[in-house]
Amino acid sequence: MQPEAACGERRHAGFADLPTPIATDQPLPSWAALDQTGRREFWASLAIRHCRGLGARSRARLLNTFGSAYRALQAKDEWVHAGLSRRQAREIGGESWRVGAMEEWERVRKRDDKILLWTDPRYPQRLRELPDAPVLLYCRGDPALLQSPAFAIVGSRRATPHGCTVASYMARCLASCGIVIVSGMAQGIDRAVHEAALQRTGKSIGVLGTGINKIYPKENAYLFKNMTEQGLLLSEFAPETPPIAAHFPVRNRIISGLALGVLVVEATSCSGSLITARLALEQNRDVYAVPGSALDTHCLGCQDLVRQGARPVFSAEDILRDLADQLRPFGISGVNPTEEDKTAVVNPQSACMATPPVAQRRISKAAAKPGQAAFVPACDSADALTPPERKQPLLDLLRQSGPMQFDALSLALKLTAAELNSLLIGLEMTGEVQRLPGARYRALA
Repeated sequence: MQPEAACGERRHAGFADLPTPIATDQPLPSWAALDQTGRREFWASLAIRHCRGLGARSRARLLNTFGSAYRALQAKDEWVHAGLSRRQAREIGGESWRVGAMEEWERVRKRDDKILLWTDPRYPQRLRELPDAPVLLYCRGDPALLQSPAFAIVGSRRATPHGCTVASYMARCLASCGIVIVSGMAQGIDRAVHEAALQRTGKSIGVLGTGINKIYPKENAYLFKNMTEQGLLLSEFAPETPPIAAHFPVRNRIISGLALGVLVVEATSCSGSLITARLALEQNRDVYAVPGSALDTHCLGCQDLVRQGARPVFSAEDILRDLADQLRPFGISGVNPTEEDKTAVVNPQSACMATPPVAQRRISKAAAKPGQAAFVPACDSADALTPPERKQPLLDLLRQSGPMQFDALSLALKLTAAELNSLLIGLEMTGEVQRLPGARYRALA
């Protein structure tokens, strides 16, 4: 079926068309299992996601204003009521998005990956409430985990064995109480917490910065398999999407958005984990940090978080007590980790297997899309997110025009939302750009 057929004749479609109610106990559909209404909504979701000049916040405003991507597409002449500009409406009317949307449609149509649309009642409420909620998610594993209370644990890819031991302990204790542990499927701290949580009641959710079928890093192949069978993998990127530097900061908002709170275990002063902490604060989530030793460079980022108001954590009970009111509606009340969970022996060396000592890991240029960098950072590096050919035009524009909103920057610089987001985050990390309320940015240097 062609996308246009799935969407119906647009000039005859009424705004009253809404997705068919879905029972929350039914399995998530793959493309083949979507009915006509589902395919229409899926195509419309791809349209607004691939439209240049629409960032995640603009897309979320459209969904909240019109109730679905399909209705938003029909009502493009009324986008001003959602706070968007006429220029953005002209972009969707020009249909420059069609090539990218069709490419993703074809990729999904040939696969069995599950699709979670924003209009599906199983879409997590905490994620739906974000001002930049993703329009859809691809899933592998048990989607029922999305209905459980979740807590995120993140940290350095190049974690120490001690850091991995602490992270495993935290994940194991919290998951034993029925809390789902969320992290980013990277090496180091991420891998340690996924492995620990999968062995307990709560299980684990991994949020990918690649397509749902791409295993990255390759050393995580066994974990990818275990997460699919016992936990849940999520990605907002199209299947087959390779590891691109711009995507990893973007996925961090989903990690924190799913969770009641975020714990950072080991992070240097320029760690990408601090991005997740900053996003969590913007999302009104609780932020915690393991302070670590006073002179340990692996913990400087965590210590900075504590100075800025993050809550220092010394045991899993600290988190359980702090989140008691939020956990009570889920039936988790007065639960303490068992002695077995507290003292279980882990093998931190397997989780903290060192990444290659290089700033970047090259991947096949053939795997990258035109206009995307053919590499992904193997460490938490701001330099990898701020290529000079993109950095300088952005700084020049901000110095000349003053503070600008995210979507206006995207249109002016002709960058996709993912490319611009990673660039701005990198510049925040280097102290050259400051984020202001309302997704506005100003140059500091």
